[in-house]
Amino acid sequence: MYMIETKNLTKRFGSLTVFEDLNVTVKKGEVLVIIGPSGSGKSTFLRCLNHLEVPNMGEVFIEGEKLDAKNKKHMRTTIEKVGMVFQNFNLFHHMTVMQNVIEAPITVKHENREEVLKRAEIIIEKVGLSEKVDDYPSKLSGGQKQRVAIARSLAMRPDIMLFDEPTSSLDPELVGEVLGVMKDLAREGMTMVVVTHEMGFAKEVADRVIFMDGGKIVEEGTPQEFFENPKEKRTKEFLNKIF
Repeated sequence: MYMIETKNLTKRFGSLTVFEDLNVTVKKGEVLVIIGPSGSGKSTFLRCLNHLEVPNMGEVFIEGEKLDAKNKKHMRTTIEKVGMVFQNFNLFHHMTVMQNVIEAPITVKHENREEVLKRAEIIIEKVGLSEKVDDYPSKLSGGQKQRVAIARSLAMRPDIMLFDEPTSSLDPELVGEVLGVMKDLAREGMTMVVVTHEMGFAKEVADRVIFMDGGKIVEEGTPQEFFENPKEKRTKEFLNKIF
């Protein structure tokens, strides 16, 4: 059983086809990195995996369970297995770091507050922010905010983590601290799908790399295959521009 499987997934906005007939699988513990030029459909594809965007055609399966909008309770339970980290943090500005991290498990999953607090302390320490638990987002750097966003997703105990260009809005010197947390998650066996422009991360951490362009999967392979011996002309053009 795959952790994620899409079958003929297609998304359109009006007359614009964002992507078409995407068939993607992700195994347990696998790190899949998706790269490609802006507008190639990467982020929209990611958002379809947890129903933030509704595909026009095709199917999404999470741990073998089909996302079905007609069965809202079942879909909500399935989507809770998937955490997502966005470009722009999306923290609650009126809440402290700790409050941001514990909010969803308590209000969405109705978990015991004391148990969630204990778990949150461990997670916040994992992302290196123990000294910031009582700070508000306005007092944090961009890298710290993104690490809080990761901690907030982990507090829901997901089986899968999706990352939508998590470092694209950060100053260059802050990128490393966020990628470091993501590398730790990968080493711990978290199943991850990462849309990113960070090629060093893709080379080091990915089990598989997908290159998208024009709403299609142009090429995929291991990092070694993809970066050292790309087969498609479009892939070679893309890599030549960024290296």
